[in-house]
Amino acid sequence: MIISLISRGKPDENRAKSTEHGLQHVLLQKDWEVSEAYQVRGTPSALLVQPDGTISSPVMGGVEAIRTLLAHAVGERAHLPLMQPQQAKEGEPCPNCGKAHPAAGHAQHALPVGPKVGESAPEIKLEDLEGNTVELQGFRGEEVLVLFWNPGCGFCQKMLPDLKEWENNSPEGTPKLLMVSAGAVEANKEMGLHSPVLLDQHFVTGRAFGASGTPSAVLVDKEGKVASEVAVGAPAVPELVGASPTKEA
Repeated sequence: MIISLISRGKPDENRAKSTEHGLQHVLLQKDWEVSEAYQVRGTPSALLVQPDGTISSPVMGGVEAIRTLLAHAVGERAHLPLMQPQQAKEGEPCPNCGKAHPAAGHAQHALPVGPKVGESAPEIKLEDLEGNTVELQGFRGEEVLVLFWNPGCGFCQKMLPDLKEWENNSPEGTPKLLMVSAGAVEANKEMGLHSPVLLDQHFVTGRAFGASGTPSAVLVDKEGKVASEVAVGAPAVPELVGASPTKEA
């Protein structure tokens, strides 16, 4: 089995990282062409490709899902079957990108199971970038957009300008932003956001909400109940609060 990593950025930077971690088969996409071709909406994500070039798994998002995928690929834990890809019907919106395709064949992401809309949101109790403990219940009485993030995620960086614009020009009554992020404190501070950023290096909170990767988000209402399905990537995350993603040149 060959593990191929699809990355972005400068060749020298990727070469240094590959050497540091002993990685091979690191391929560079110029922009997002490979990610878009495979309908990847967040990181980390992975899928299996057979020797004949056929895809044999849905896109799996999140650390635990990818571990399961790897275990399946090397023949371990055979009692944990993979989800069969669910196909978009002809002419209906694709479950990954939201576009109507002329034919079926676009597999849905396999997502962790989280609370349903209307159920109580999992509790959040994490430290912010200053070391202070912040709890989700402290936002009762306000609608909150819980955003799962990683400053090292290329999809997150691509969405950051829209997030700043929404922070600075959000209409009255829009949800408060509560970011749950991985990465170093300094990397999170460098983003320049005003909203609270809480650190969760192992994505425990994201999995509790049913999120599979970054960026993804969910709305929590004034009573502390889940008010939306988990949105993954752009434009789904901005659409939760009516924000419009920046148009690319």
